[in-house]
Amino acid sequence: MLIDQEGKPLGKISRDQAFYLAYEADVDLVQVSNPPAGGPPVVKMMDYGKYRYSQEKLESRQKTKSKAPEIKEIRLSLKIDSHDLDFKVKQAQKFLSAGDKVKVAIKLIGREMMFQEKVKELLENFKTQSGGQFDGSIERMGNRFSAIIKKG
Repeated sequence: MLIDQEGKPLGKISRDQAFYLAYEADVDLVQVSNPPAGGPPVVKMMDYGKYRYSQEKLESRQKTKSKAPEIKEIRLSLKIDSHDLDFKVKQAQKFLSAGDKVKVAIKLIGREMMFQEKVKELLENFKTQSGGQFDGSIERMGNRFSAIIKKG
């Protein structure tokens, strides 16, 4: 089965004749599908270079339009004031509504390491105020605690 450049079917044609028609039209002969029932393969006359170029352009446009969620980081301290916390919560809400994830990090300095339970309370409070949910558990690396919050 042969299809010409405009998409009109030319019917069943022998392989040699299809090659000759493609050579005369100065285009390539591309196999579009091969039916499993043993019928004749469907081939199309086209400029394969132009076709491949347009497909690559289409893929690159789709890649630029698609946005993978980023991880934005917000740093807090144990001594944060309520107004500053509200500001950070609003920033987190903005990031979450844009489809990003938020990593909340708290660094404990010196004797603050005694108040590890307050850190967990602060992170839980931040999560509930921002309207998200934890993506995993609260992680500890030395004196630094962090948690990733996703849209909930």
